[in-house]
Amino acid sequence: MATSLSQTPPHPSSTLVNISDDADLRLIRVLAPATSSPSNFETECTTAIQGGDAAKLLRSVISNGAVAGLLEDEFALDEAVSAFSLLTVYLDRVGDASVEKELCAALAESVGKIEVAGDDETALVKREKQSAMIAALFNLRSDAVEKVRLLAQIIDLADATALIQGQDRGVSPLADMLDVATLKASLALWGSEIPDEELRALYQAIVRGMDRVLALLSKDASGDKTKLKKVKAANECKQKYVLFVLATYTEESQLDNTSAKYAEEASIGAIRDPINLFSSQRQLTSLPAVVALQKSKPALHDLLKIFMDGKLQDYRDFTSMPDKNSVFATFNLDESECAKNMCLLSLVSLAAEHEEIPYSVIASTLEIKDEEVEQWVITGVSSGLMEAKMDQLRKVVLVERCVVRQFGTNEWAALKVRLDAWKTNVRGVLDALKNSGNLSVQ
Repeated sequence: MATSLSQTPPHPSSTLVNISDDADLRLIRVLAPATSSPSNFETECTTAIQGGDAAKLLRSVISNGAVAGLLEDEFALDEAVSAFSLLTVYLDRVGDASVEKELCAALAESVGKIEVAGDDETALVKREKQSAMIAALFNLRSDAVEKVRLLAQIIDLADATALIQGQDRGVSPLADMLDVATLKASLALWGSEIPDEELRALYQAIVRGMDRVLALLSKDASGDKTKLKKVKAANECKQKYVLFVLATYTEESQLDNTSAKYAEEASIGAIRDPINLFSSQRQLTSLPAVVALQKSKPALHDLLKIFMDGKLQDYRDFTSMPDKNSVFATFNLDESECAKNMCLLSLVSLAAEHEEIPYSVIASTLEIKDEEVEQWVITGVSSGLMEAKMDQLRKVVLVERCVVRQFGTNEWAALKVRLDAWKTNVRGVLDALKNSGNLSVQ
């Protein structure tokens, strides 16, 4: 359960304070050259240190933009992070919890707002310092909301290479932390009730990060054999967090242009790949932001509904309507891939409705030749959405297990029928065993 973003150096404050009684003043002298008036800055900070006023010292450092100097070439990454970590010690000495939180946010912002131009090696190193400095602050704070905000800043500042999914664990601590199970465990460990708007901001930062990863991978011409795996992992990670963003909009009154953008993005993602994130996307059409697409993007919403609970014939009917067919070009959807996915989903629906399916029924439903049925069943089983065996002599498919695409009133009714039948069968077996026992006694 990773809650630390280490590969930042150990907290240096206790070591420095023990080694040198004037470590505070030395730190100020290190920061001073980045300010507009180094002498005034040193005087102001020295007064604060001598007066034991941690809040005043931090405000002076922040207002004068002193931390910008730590990004310069003269400071190595570990030196910059160590100096910044020493600054964070003063947060614990502020004494007022609300002021402490205010200064923590301001200190992080003072690092994040430093503009770094270009994409050369020097710029990349500076951005790495920014991300590592805020990561050091993240590791030292315990408040749940603070950690969520800091993590969002770290993600926005991090180089895309540090966010790449689909790698072995340990290659990038930050990428590991963005694994859904790991992040959810961390959020629970931090303990406090985190407001939806704070979680939304974090999830949005992760989505932006995955966009940067996908842009980076699209330019990769190195012949990396794991590229496809990384692209798939980034797309899946992005879609999961888009869904998390939408889940934070629980009331219609909360909906805005941002929620509409994410609802559109989630719908397109679910249509492009309805298989790999089947379980996560199953309740997509019930989210308020997606429901709102009925008015703003009716064709996209209708197509999404078909992918959620329709069959191939519904899809064919949709594509035959001139006012609907343009949705593929509008949202950059591959119509042939959509048709293939609808065939697979239609097979899954059949398997959910029947325990035994004749080849001829599958061929008719999927609009394929009889000799293609077995390959489609193999594809369905490989997808993990169903388990089945084929009786080639009788030309039937025997369904052992299958997911249910939607579970509403009809599905509950069908389940009741099955449970009643099961209860009747069990009662019959028990009666037979009872009668058999009576006969043995006689």
